[in-house]
Amino acid sequence: MHPHDQRRLPSEIVERLFNACDVIAEGLDVPSDDERHRSAALILARLMFLSFLRAWKRRWNGAPFPFVEASATSNTNTLFGQIPGSIIELHHHPRPDDAALHRATTILNELPWHSNEVSTAGLTPALIGHVFERYVERKRRGIYYTGDDVTTYIATRTIVPRLLEALAPEAERIVTDLIRRDPTRYLPAAARHGIEQTLPPAVAAGLSNVARRTLWDVTASEEYALPGETWRDVIIRRNRLHETVAALRSGIIDPPQIVTHNLDLIRLMGDLCAEWETSRLDELDTALTSLTVLDPTCGSGAFLCAAFDLLAHLMRIVVGRRNTESALPVPIGRRLRAIIEHTLYGVDVMPEATEICRMILWLRLAALVDDPDLLRDLRFNIYTGDALTGTLHQSDYTVSIDTFYHQRSLYWGMAFPGILERGGFDVIIGNPPYVVRSGLASDPALREYQTAATGNLYALVIERALHLLRPYGWFGMIVPVASVATDSMKPLQHLYAPWRQWHSHYAVRPGKLFPNVDMNLTITIIQKTPAPGERYVSGYRRFRACERPHVFDTLRYTPLPLFEGLNGMLPKLGSALEVRLLQRMLAHGRRVRDYVEPDGATIYYHSGGRYWRKALPEKLSSHYKPLRIQARIAPVMLALLNSHLFYWYWIAFSNCMDVVARDVLEFPVFRLEEVDPAPFVSLVTHLLTLYRESATTRARRGTRIQTSETTIDARRARTVIVAIDRLLAHHYGFNDEELDFVLSYDLKYRLGRSERLTTHASDDAAHRAYQRHAAQGVPPVASRMPNDPSQ
Repeated sequence: MHPHDQRRLPSEIVERLFNACDVIAEGLDVPSDDERHRSAALILARLMFLSFLRAWKRRWNGAPFPFVEASATSNTNTLFGQIPGSIIELHHHPRPDDAALHRATTILNELPWHSNEVSTAGLTPALIGHVFERYVERKRRGIYYTGDDVTTYIATRTIVPRLLEALAPEAERIVTDLIRRDPTRYLPAAARHGIEQTLPPAVAAGLSNVARRTLWDVTASEEYALPGETWRDVIIRRNRLHETVAALRSGIIDPPQIVTHNLDLIRLMGDLCAEWETSRLDELDTALTSLTVLDPTCGSGAFLCAAFDLLAHLMRIVVGRRNTESALPVPIGRRLRAIIEHTLYGVDVMPEATEICRMILWLRLAALVDDPDLLRDLRFNIYTGDALTGTLHQSDYTVSIDTFYHQRSLYWGMAFPGILERGGFDVIIGNPPYVVRSGLASDPALREYQTAATGNLYALVIERALHLLRPYGWFGMIVPVASVATDSMKPLQHLYAPWRQWHSHYAVRPGKLFPNVDMNLTITIIQKTPAPGERYVSGYRRFRACERPHVFDTLRYTPLPLFEGLNGMLPKLGSALEVRLLQRMLAHGRRVRDYVEPDGATIYYHSGGRYWRKALPEKLSSHYKPLRIQARIAPVMLALLNSHLFYWYWIAFSNCMDVVARDVLEFPVFRLEEVDPAPFVSLVTHLLTLYRESATTRARRGTRIQTSETTIDARRARTVIVAIDRLLAHHYGFNDEELDFVLSYDLKYRLGRSERLTTHASDDAAHRAYQRHAAQGVPPVASRMPNDPSQ
């Protein structure tokens, strides 16, 4: 079962837990809604913590801790008062009335509790954080619960490379030998699915002949394909696998390469531990417990739990070997405890979140050890404080000790003195808050940040994290796609520039990484190694629910050249072909802005929409923005801005939500002044006719204003848009493969299955009809697009 599915709670259980939270909130005498909801979520988490321990009593031959014996109907002093102070801060929150507490515990007593993290039958410890963050997320914005597949991906892609570097050069030698011996073993199982099957002849025919790809955009057979894959997806995945295997068989495999090639790092590290020389196993043990991993906005600890799971898995392999091959066994429990006490570090501004983080880590360890004494007096490095305010170094302190303990600022050098003295943390991971806040640049506590001008807290968190990261350390966070795609984030993009970096991008439609959150996302991984030209990117990854389990296993990175004129922008390019496509476009040396003329003809591009780009000679609504260009090239510009090519370019360079002026003005074009506009006039006339025929108008009635809204179904005009792209390909100089990519880009999401079944035949027919139509003469371009489609 894939990690994404392992902890998916049935909705009815989630709702019952939320109901319990609401019951507790009703019993709190707190004037602030925000504080009441956070306090209720924390009290529920404490009750869940105790519920797990009661369920585990038999593992320890009875309850080893007096606080487990407290009655579920006790008041909060009795119920929580004996939980170790290293876990909770009892004085911090108001107490609910006893009736509310009793009703909440009654709800909890009816639920199944399990220590097994892969259980699908009930509640597991990790879900304490899930419920807390989901509940708080309902009440406020900017904080989102991060799924297991996301935290696991980021944790492995940062921690494993750092471990390999700490164990160099021996680790590099063993890893290179393992991979060369059997490279496919270290590719994710999803990436290898169906590769032993011979392609059907009708599909294979398209490998050497673009014209014979009729079936490529149809859903492929199960024995070849992962859920949701078309034949085109299958072939792309196969080709990428063969390229990766060839690359792995040549040269030394270093830590950055294992990230770029998206290897199965857990399997690779397991084999490394098994191959490691017996007399040097202490080196592995030391590497696992001396690593320092920080989440500076840790919330309830999703990323720290992922780090613990990975390190605990590796430690059990190492200790298992030592105990097998040594007369002096090593207690696994103490080594796992050392990971929590010496390796994991977290900070969050919400005291409720840090307490829950400690609870979950305690339970995480409790689920793996048989001796309850190993859980006593467990020391955590989880602190409450504002990660952005406060200074990094002790020499910068200007506050008294009393002030230090009573304000929210976190003084990093005082909290983690030894780590910063050694240069910083080895690994920093997390999901920072996405909170837009005006006035950051003028805030005295924040104005020193280069990224304050971005106006979003996540950029400042990343800046602080990179300062806290030691040279050659590894960083990984999930942030909005705007981080690499908008002008407002230029300060952050410039902050990335000196380092080796990887960026993968995830769409909000049809599936999404964060449930119930409409946000395009980017996972950014950085090695703090001076390498300004070394950047790897993915394309913009759409996926349906059936494809979600394999989103990370099928991820592929493409080296991104240093294109001139992008000024820090990091386009979302998914293959070498896309890189070549952009290079061909840029080679013409022209942009749309070169043809802007204040007194010229006006066309209007649509600023909204997800799957189709539209531009018209008339403004249909406030969502259509004006572009004034030389009148002679107006038909050519209309063709360009309605094309599949512009849709691909917009996806590559934008936030994938809105079309802004920069997206249009910076679009690379050929020398439009040298082009005969007549063929474009013919195509655009046909296009606008189809738009008009597909348009629907509906009235929108507000309390004071009534308006009408016209919607165009661009799919109805796809055959003409294809003809436009064929004509554009001629002027840009695209080859057949490049044109095929443009015409098929995102097709499985932009068209329904039945539409894709007939698309190639209709495209070819439209192209032949266009050629006949163009030979007969050229009608004038339609001068306007009426608001009322019946006119």
